[in-house]
Amino acid sequence: MPRKSAKRKRNAGKAQETRGSGPKPDLWSRVPERIQHGICLAVLVAVSVGFFAPLHFSGKTLAPSDTVNGRAMARVMEDYREATGEPALWAPNGFAGMPGYLISYPTQIPQLDDLPRLFRKYIWPTSHFIFLLVGVYLLVFLLTREKLGGVLAACAFGLTTYIPVILVAGHNTKFMALCFAPWLVLAFAHTLRKPGWLSGMLFAAALALNLRAGHIQITYYFTFLLGLWWLVEGIQAYRRGDLKAFGQATGFLVLGGVLALCMVAQPYLVNYEFKGYTIRGMASGGGASGLDWSYAMSWSQGLGELLTLAVADAFGGSGATYWGPKPFTAGPHYVGGIVIALAVLALWRLRKGSVWAFSLGGGLMILFSLGEHFSALNRLMFDHFPLFSTFRVPETWLSAVAFTMAVLAAQGLYVLGREAAATAAAATAHARHFYIVWGAAVGLLLVLILARDVFFDFERPDEARQLMGMLVQQRPDLSPSDPQVQRFVMEEVGRRREARVEMFKDDALRTLLFLVLSGLAIAAFMAGRVPRWGMQAAVALLVLIDLGGVGRRYFNEGVLQPVSNLDAAIPRYDFDQFILDQREAAGGEGHFRVLSLEGTQTANARPNYFYETLGGYNGAKLRLYQDYLEHLLFDAPEVPNANALALTNTRYVVSRTPLPGLNIVYRSQTGFLVLENEAARPRAFFVGQTEVIPDAGAAWARLRSPAFDVATTAVLPEAIPFETTPLDSTSTASVALLRHTPREIAWTVQTDRPRLLVAAEVYYPAGWHATLDGEGVPIYRADYLLRAVPVPAGTHTLVMRFDPALHTWGVWISGIATLLVYGTIVLLLGMGRARAGDA
Repeated sequence: MPRKSAKRKRNAGKAQETRGSGPKPDLWSRVPERIQHGICLAVLVAVSVGFFAPLHFSGKTLAPSDTVNGRAMARVMEDYREATGEPALWAPNGFAGMPGYLISYPTQIPQLDDLPRLFRKYIWPTSHFIFLLVGVYLLVFLLTREKLGGVLAACAFGLTTYIPVILVAGHNTKFMALCFAPWLVLAFAHTLRKPGWLSGMLFAAALALNLRAGHIQITYYFTFLLGLWWLVEGIQAYRRGDLKAFGQATGFLVLGGVLALCMVAQPYLVNYEFKGYTIRGMASGGGASGLDWSYAMSWSQGLGELLTLAVADAFGGSGATYWGPKPFTAGPHYVGGIVIALAVLALWRLRKGSVWAFSLGGGLMILFSLGEHFSALNRLMFDHFPLFSTFRVPETWLSAVAFTMAVLAAQGLYVLGREAAATAAAATAHARHFYIVWGAAVGLLLVLILARDVFFDFERPDEARQLMGMLVQQRPDLSPSDPQVQRFVMEEVGRRREARVEMFKDDALRTLLFLVLSGLAIAAFMAGRVPRWGMQAAVALLVLIDLGGVGRRYFNEGVLQPVSNLDAAIPRYDFDQFILDQREAAGGEGHFRVLSLEGTQTANARPNYFYETLGGYNGAKLRLYQDYLEHLLFDAPEVPNANALALTNTRYVVSRTPLPGLNIVYRSQTGFLVLENEAARPRAFFVGQTEVIPDAGAAWARLRSPAFDVATTAVLPEAIPFETTPLDSTSTASVALLRHTPREIAWTVQTDRPRLLVAAEVYYPAGWHATLDGEGVPIYRADYLLRAVPVPAGTHTLVMRFDPALHTWGVWISGIATLLVYGTIVLLLGMGRARAGDA
């Protein structure tokens, strides 16, 4: 009997050890794979439509200031394109005129990104967001063969708080780049696994897709991640002695990268050329430059503020309650406790190249997001790593960190599911790892909740002094030394602190709740009470509810406007109509400009929608024009320099108060005045003499001087091979505008002697060409930022046309490369299908 009993125990032990090695088919596994994919994709569509339901079904419009400003800047260009069928290229209504490449420069060659553009007018932002969700889903399926894990990762990245925050802020190009980024990573991973012509062409198409979104900073971040992944795979291939396959994959990736750059020659060729003339590529007064360290490090993520990845409002969320080190923020980079815990589990348990690459990439990018708060690394990268110094706002790195965490979380979910098929001993060890990770996460949250005052003070640096300054600015009659004022400020600081403490506690408890619920679902699965698919679906649903709930704080019906389109969101005032009437009386566009003092000249594009102005909204102003704003336009705040107004053909100024030398010609119901500048020079005029002043500072001083006569003299940076003739009472010289469009300006000019004609148009040598009676003539720079053309005696037709050579080259190169890549993809897919049919 003892022998039989021992034998039975051994047999029972063997059965227990092999438990799970062949799990019985459950409800989900019995569903055909195509149906499983269909269900998952239907869920993702429902997620997108559901989250953006306030926009899709309310009849309202998402009209953030950035988007509205963008539409105002672009209206003239878009109207011209619709009327003529050719791209405008030049934006005449903003900043006295500038290249419109970053304002409205649509790609000319059709590619796959034109598909979501077709639906953008009807289902924005789902038109693009569904690409993000499906891209993440397919990537996770490629890496793990897990479908429900793909749903979890798609929700984790798609609903990370940064996505709704940038949508509400109007950062549309950044949003679209993030939507296409998963496809870039997917194509890269496919090429690593199955190197070949098809994978190389798909990588080219995906990289071009991301670049055409128009936010190269996001593309740079994800390319950095792929570079790390490539290094990890290379090391692994070396250790395996399998460098041949890795070399093939590398070759096809390089080929795809080169072809992708060719596919985006339009718009990037002219953009690269343009950058050299902007504040990002040229120093004040001329010369090469780049982003300043302090400017580039603006909006560095605080070290403690990284807690917002797990506790959304740990640092106050946004607005007055925010107490982090950034000047302000619209919201945190929240990914949730469940996602972080699953990512840690994947890092601990999986020995895969993708896990190591994503973990290394996520870790480095977290350090990059700290910016000036971790200068030991970031200064080194800023000074030496290619293109690192080109971008600002270091916290943007966290958008890519959210992606790495989402994919790692899916791999963590895969680990949990894989462990169901392990031996009993291994399953016990795996369960222990799960309990350690979840227990540590729960324990850490409890410590933070209970000892929050030990770790945080919940006050902004120097907050009391800042509040005092704001209060005294609003109420000059109050004294900072008044005890009552000081008591009020300290009470306000206390109220804010209490609100922040409550926000911290509430969101920490919220994260704790989701961790506990997900832990219970996983524990139930490990105990055999819930099938694997049930556990995965439950955890994915909890992530959806968690991130969707926080995201709803920032994207809701309250951020929408009750208008049908962006045009309706742009305010139109009575003084706008007055100015438009004056423009019509003068002969239409191209006859005068307006200086609007409604707000900051570099942050308000509302007036640009209606007429040509000296202001606007754009992050890449021409360096010459930025110098004009900083060194020429104003004698004092909101007191413009007379010569600066005259030179730029500024006939009207919109102001709240009268200004010296300007006449009030209209009083608006809004409280604004329209002031007329009778000294404004015409859009083009002849001068009788020149002064050569090479030094920029000296030129600015001369142009600002009341003794300088802008009507008769032009300042040149260097001598030109032309002698202008003085003007006197017997001189005959006239200029008549024939047409003024974004691409072409034409005048009839007449002069009795050879003279220099000054055009009050911003000088930009990379594309503007002039002809006099059909013959090419040079365009010189005059009065620091304007154009000048030598004109011989007689009556002539002067035409200036904006026709950049790189635009034409870019279209041709993009067209040929696109045809090659997409043609090869179609051909290879067709051949593969034919072979499959023959088989």
